[in-house]
Amino acid sequence: MKILITGHRGFIGRHLWDILKENHELVGYDIKDGPEQDLLTMPLVEDFDCIIHLAGESGVRESIKDPSLYWRNNVEVTKRLFERYSDTKILYASSSSVYEPWLNPYAASKHMLELMGGELDETIGMRFHTVYSDTPRKGMFLQKLIDGELEYVTAHSRDFIHIDDVCNAIIYLLYTEIKGILDIGTGNSHKVADLAPDLPVEIDTPHERDLTCANIDELKKLGWEPEHDFHKDLTTYLNYSKIANNNV
Repeated sequence: MKILITGHRGFIGRHLWDILKENHELVGYDIKDGPEQDLLTMPLVEDFDCIIHLAGESGVRESIKDPSLYWRNNVEVTKRLFERYSDTKILYASSSSVYEPWLNPYAASKHMLELMGGELDETIGMRFHTVYSDTPRKGMFLQKLIDGELEYVTAHSRDFIHIDDVCNAIIYLLYTEIKGILDIGTGNSHKVADLAPDLPVEIDTPHERDLTCANIDELKKLGWEPEHDFHKDLTTYLNYSKIANNNV
């Protein structure tokens, strides 16, 4: 299968690329490779059997600062892809934030993606919940927690899903006839404050959802189940961090 992965140098994209490259012909577009791969302006001449659209802006707080960037790189870019590849199967990255799209520009942009995708017959919207790995993204909650850089926690509850489970879910969706929108999470939610009980709790977070918890019934029907346990993984990561710090 010839597959286009947009954002193939991103957090999820590069992991998925390594899994799929053995059995598929892959093409990657990513702005990190230069301005000539700006999806809003680059020529879209190649055809594909399937597109996995992961490129775009993420992050709630950043979207408050620059909503126009999120509209351009999430909404306008995806609109262009949908129009050019209207007869191609497209799996696109959405977010658990769309359940309350009025809270921030990031959520609103993902909500627009789902509205546009709903007009096509060959799209699957993937509502990613809080994705983590043993090499978390710099500056994000998990990295700061593991490295002892976290200054406070919030009163939120989050559904944390390991990147391996995310990629496995995407692979299941590559070979299904299901269309529409699916949650990709574990179906379990964890209180953020419980992960660092000694830190102060920030209550004033008006632009973020209080609770995220995926409904994974449709994925389970396909035979997919999450394999990672967040608490076990976190304990392992924290222990590794302690050992590393003691060896410095």
